[in-house]
Formats: sequence, structure tokens, C-alpha cells
Amino acid sequence: VPTLARQEGHFLTFGEKVRYCNEHGLQFVVQSRGNGWADTFSLGDCGVLINIAGLNKIVFNPNKTTALIQGGALVNDMILAAYGNDTRFAGPTCSCLSFLGASLGGGLTREMGLYGTGVDQIVSANVVTASGKSLLVDSTHNPDLWYAIRGAAPNFGIVTSAVVKAYPTPKMENIAWQGLLTYSDDKLEELIQIAHDLVLEPRMALDLLFATSGPPLYMPTISAIPFFLGNASEGEKAFAPLLELGPIANDAAVYPYPEWSDFAIPFCEKGQRKPAYGASLSSEGFVPKTWRAIYNEYKAFVKAYPQAGNSSILAEYYPLQKAIAIGDNTSSYPFRDVPLHVVIIPTYADSSLDGPANAFGARVRGLMWSTDGLAQNSS
Repeated sequence: VPTLARQEGHFLTFGEKVRYCNEHGLQFVVQSRGNGWADTFSLGDCGVLINIAGLNKIVFNPNKTTALIQGGALVNDMILAAYGNDTRFAGPTCSCLSFLGASLGGGLTREMGLYGTGVDQIVSANVVTASGKSLLVDSTHNPDLWYAIRGAAPNFGIVTSAVVKAYPTPKMENIAWQGLLTYSDDKLEELIQIAHDLVLEPRMALDLLFATSGPPLYMPTISAIPFFLGNASEGEKAFAPLLELGPIANDAAVYPYPEWSDFAIPFCEKGQRKPAYGASLSSEGFVPKTWRAIYNEYKAFVKAYPQAGNSSILAEYYPLQKAIAIGDNTSSYPFRDVPLHVVIIPTYADSSLDGPANAFGARVRGLMWSTDGLAQNSS
């Protein structure tokens, strides 16, 4: 659309672009610097992509307790900026995500037990409405919109920047004990029972992962990924039941803040088809019989379709003390009391696998929902 970039001799502002698209009936989408996959994006021949990659500044206040974050900033940008300033953010696990994009929908973070959810990190926001108007939104300016955007932001406007909380931490203390604990097939039921019985304290988080060994054999594997904000002795004590179960491989160690997301790098790789299915569960959703059925489905899928050997199932389990203490009435995010979030990610290149992949994802999600321990769907 040639007239979109320039009009009446000047470059359009962000708000003017949004207003122009709406006034002329043009479909548009705002893109940060991350990547994703979906088969539902359709901008047509005249659709508009508004790329905000250049809006990626991160500016701290003098005491490093807040920072102005522009919409194009990725989580990795923020991690590196914070570490260099002896502070840290409570952000998503995957460093390739847009911080604001991930946080405004609710925001799962491994520091959730200490700092709350992603929406709890927002101090104020600049929001562009459908009319192109730019608004300051916080607890005193446009309070109804303030409530709405923290949990349901895409329905009410485009957040182009926000002031978010930061937590001053010296580099020597900005560490976590984490790693991949891999178990033999026969340990699955015991692992799930341990996860069920484990009491997550605020400095803890736990992931479970079904993946494969990769090429050429793509052998299915069962892993736990414990995370503890602190040193190795504290982490090993907190997750002692996992270590006592006897993993066949253990690479847990202490990592500095910039390396906490390294295990998630494969989830950030660009390319291939990834029709992901999500499910959220209570801690009662750790039912050994159900998870054995899920693992059997996973093994059958990657065996039947070796070209989908990079498929995975990732479960993320979080402590909720801080999120619950902050309270449901503070934002529109409705799932503060739901601790377990699972994503099923069939991964492949050939579109002919779309049918089997979607059927697999739906079956596994159905199994999870069957024993999710929740009164209503909270995915």
C-alpha cells in the first residue's frame, strides 16, 4: 500500500498507520522481532504488516527498579541489559519472545513465585487505540483500560511500550541451579507422582519434557528440568526426590542469569510447521496413568512419522504464592491459581502431515483435560 508509509509529505506515525488501516478497511498485524507459526494469518493481497523491530529501546531508571521497554524488545535483549546493570526482570522462559507480547497475555515466568505473573510486572503502558490515539494507561490514567490490557491486551489496543519492574541483583547472586535430568521409560509413573507431591517454594519451578534424541534415531526421552533461584546445594535439597529417583543423565549446574534460557533455544528455532496445542491443569493433573497414556501417544506419533522426530511435549509447573497474593481483581488475567501449563508441539516440514499432527495434538490435549483437576477449562 504505497500511501501507507508517506502521506502529505511526511512519514506516518504508528498511530496514523493504525488509523489509516482502519479507515480504509485494511487488515493489518503488528509484528515484533520474534518468530512464530500459524495457518490462521491471512492478510490478503492488500494486508499490512507493521513491523516494530526498530522500537527496541530499554531504558532503566537510576536505581534499576524499573525500565521503559519498547514493543520490539525481545526477552534476550532485556536479560542482557538487566545483567549488565546488576538487576533482573521476571520474564518468559524463551528468550526469543517479545517481552510485552508474552507478558500482556498473562505471562508465565520462572520467577513467578517471587514476583508474580507477567502482567504483574507492568507499571504503566502506552496504548494505541483503533482510532490511532496514543494513551498513557496505568492505575490512575484510564484505569478500566489498565485492568483490561493486562491479560487481554490484543482486544483493546496495541501496547507500543511499557514501564516494567526490575529487581536489583548483583551478578554474583544472579544465578540459578537448573539442568536436564533424563530418566528411563520405567521411571515415568514415579516421576509424575513426585511432581504431584512436590511442594514448589517461591524460588522453584519445574518443567517436564517428552522429546527425542534427535537424528538419526529419534529415540523418545523423558526428562525433568528443575529450576532453583540459588546455589547448587540449595537446588539439590529442594529437588532431592528427583535426584533420588535416579536419572540416567544429569547435567544440572549453576548458571548465570543470561544462560537460564539456553535449554529452550530449540523451541525458538525458525522454520517448519508447528500446530501447537495447549492445556492447563491443576497440580492434581499429575496423574501417572494419564501421563503414561500421553507418553505412549507421543512415542507412537514420532515412530509413525519419523519426519516429525523433533516434536515435543513440554509441561511447565510454577509456584503461585505471589500471583495469588496479588489477587484476581487486579487485572483481567483469570488463571492465577492454575500452576501447570502444557504445550504439545508437532514439528515437521511436510504439509501432508497436518492431519495426523492435528489429530495427535487433539488426542493428547483431550487426555490432559480428562484428569486436569479443574472445575472448568482454564487453558
